[in-house]
Amino acid sequence: MLRRCALLSGLLGATALSGVAQGQQATEGEPKQVEAFPVAAEVVQVIKQFDNPEGALFSADGAHVFISNAAEIGDRGEQFGWTEGEGYISKLEVQQDGTLEMVEERLIEGLTGPLGMAVLPVGTQKFPQGTIFALTGSAPMADAQGQPVKERGRLQSKIIGFDPQSGEVLGEIATGHDSAFEEINDSPVLLINAIGFDGEGNAYFADTAFGGDQFEPPFALKGGIWMIAHGAIDALAEGQTPEEQPRFIAIPGNPDGVEVSPEDGRIYVNTVGPVAGAPDPANGGIYALSKEDFAGEAATKLPPPVDQGLGALDGLDFTAGGAMLNTQIKEDVDAAIYVNCPGQQAKKLEIRNGEQTELAGPADLAVHRVEDGEQLVVVPELMNRSPNTGDNEVTVLRLPADFEQACSR
Repeated sequence: MLRRCALLSGLLGATALSGVAQGQQATEGEPKQVEAFPVAAEVVQVIKQFDNPEGALFSADGAHVFISNAAEIGDRGEQFGWTEGEGYISKLEVQQDGTLEMVEERLIEGLTGPLGMAVLPVGTQKFPQGTIFALTGSAPMADAQGQPVKERGRLQSKIIGFDPQSGEVLGEIATGHDSAFEEINDSPVLLINAIGFDGEGNAYFADTAFGGDQFEPPFALKGGIWMIAHGAIDALAEGQTPEEQPRFIAIPGNPDGVEVSPEDGRIYVNTVGPVAGAPDPANGGIYALSKEDFAGEAATKLPPPVDQGLGALDGLDFTAGGAMLNTQIKEDVDAAIYVNCPGQQAKKLEIRNGEQTELAGPADLAVHRVEDGEQLVVVPELMNRSPNTGDNEVTVLRLPADFEQACSR
């Protein structure tokens, strides 16, 4: 192997298992066997310069990549936890050969567990088109001494919108304790994990709902997917009540990755529960929703998964041609990137650099097509529980220009 695969040893440790402790039994069952995708990815670069990198995002023009450094407490604490105030976002420039070069290691600092990010496609009065929305402030949380945070008021999960050029934070939407989201759902957003926008600028984000038990008294665990209408973004950022309130769909199995397909416009959500032994009826599944599913009675009727039995899924993104990529992080299954061609079941993406390559904890990956038609895939590798030495990896992959043609083979 090009390098040893150091898989995640229980992404959220004992804290995550609180979901099972509330009267539920963890779903058992081996993930299904997945055949190889006919086209392999090539390793372009491995960058060892990060602190628990969890999310990757290309800027709207594809010239830059942003990496969220989640800064898990590592060897300073006994349990998994995002270190309060130590997370940051890095900015890198895409070079002509597809490699990345650091521009500003700490473009934005002082965050708690920054995770998923997305580019706003339709501007508002407060947030111009191209603003990057990043998710931060999640549970499980630890203070700088490694102790679990217990005070409810310190759970201030949020969505921040920042200028991709300067890093200036233009505003934020509170989703934590005492927010509008807690008022709607009788529980704050606990683990605000991934976000995507549709073509109208409506936002969709996941609450993976781990970590509520660390607070006194505990918060209820209500995993699912939220929708914020484009017209409500500014009002929520100003602390006002929008005409159209955020909407919620409960999803079992701890939803994680979220993205809107460029092919069919549906909102795809995957589940990560099996990584920590939490119950997941889909055993690592993928759901497809429409905007209409968030309205009225439809919001109580979750459609069946479009694929399942894949282990524990984390990151989710689409190639330019509409193939869906999901990362798999369950410890007793090989870490992997799965490819779902439109309307097809998952296949495993082989990764090569002269020989087979394995990833370590692949998280919220990002895909972008470059001028020659090839596509770059940036894969953060979340090395939780590792010493805080700032040398965790981000791997850059290249997909050939004819990648999606393999879907018809």
